[in-house]
Amino acid sequence: MRKCSLKLRPVCLIACGIFCCAALAVTGLYVYTRNYNAAMHMHPTWAPSRAFYRARPTWVPETEQSYLVRSSFTVEKKLPKLRIPHIIHQSWKTWDLKPFQVQWQKTWIENHPTWTYKFWTDKDNRKLIAEKFPQFLSIYDNLPSPIERADCARYFYMLEYGGVYFDLDFESLKPLEPLLEPVQVGLGYMTQNTSHPLSIPNAFLASVPGHNFWWYVIKHVLRNYESGLVDRGDPLRVSGPYMIKEAVHDYQSTSLKKDLTIFPQTQVYGVDYNWYADPNMQHLFSICHASDPSFNSTQCKMHFPDAYSITYWSGDLTWGG
Repeated sequence: MRKCSLKLRPVCLIACGIFCCAALAVTGLYVYTRNYNAAMHMHPTWAPSRAFYRARPTWVPETEQSYLVRSSFTVEKKLPKLRIPHIIHQSWKTWDLKPFQVQWQKTWIENHPTWTYKFWTDKDNRKLIAEKFPQFLSIYDNLPSPIERADCARYFYMLEYGGVYFDLDFESLKPLEPLLEPVQVGLGYMTQNTSHPLSIPNAFLASVPGHNFWWYVIKHVLRNYESGLVDRGDPLRVSGPYMIKEAVHDYQSTSLKKDLTIFPQTQVYGVDYNWYADPNMQHLFSICHASDPSFNSTQCKMHFPDAYSITYWSGDLTWGG
């Protein structure tokens, strides 16, 4: 390379600086694009760290950020058909259960004597995340509500072990094998009004291990946690029924949607939660609602001959003290 004359040296220095800046910018864009595109096609068991989101340009509008997060989890890997393992998962803060919880808990063990029963405490849940899904641990620890952490843990039960999960206010009415025989991943409607935003709770889950659907669920938890579009302290929206409904809609837009079964309310939940506001059904809801003075589980069960399980909606009793 020829040397610049003394007179032209300032011009050369400026030109050289512009060239170097341009080269760095092109290189950076290439590296970012390559890494980002790679992330779009990662294995379904990958979950992004919070740093992944922060690495994206801050000038992308928030709605576009949500779209990019959604796109990064579009997993359409077809899995072999498996059977749901005979594992029942239930969880609570500690082993200190209320008498009615113990009573309903026993029905699951009695009706499924050959199944594995796994009971999880909050301490067990954190250990599961730390050991099996460490990339999610910092987010798990920073979720502001213990209900949000419990919600997330049950999705990871399904990913790691498969089986079924039921809240502790469910009673088992008969063995689950006939219900689950053809199912890969299952949820249930809690109401006949299937368009209701809370119509698919996370109080019942069923799955083969490692099913893609649960990564769609985790994606939505991450989106709600990171985006600021919802109150982080609202479990219904961050990790509960509102989120599940969105994840179902997302998953049903893929080619794998036939893998997802949503059971009618009469088979899994029994009692339609919306009956509490229906004058024609309030009596039935009262005898099926654990905290109601008219509660009578024997009479309640007579109304649901096709149900494999039934919930008595005892959240106000359990979380209330």
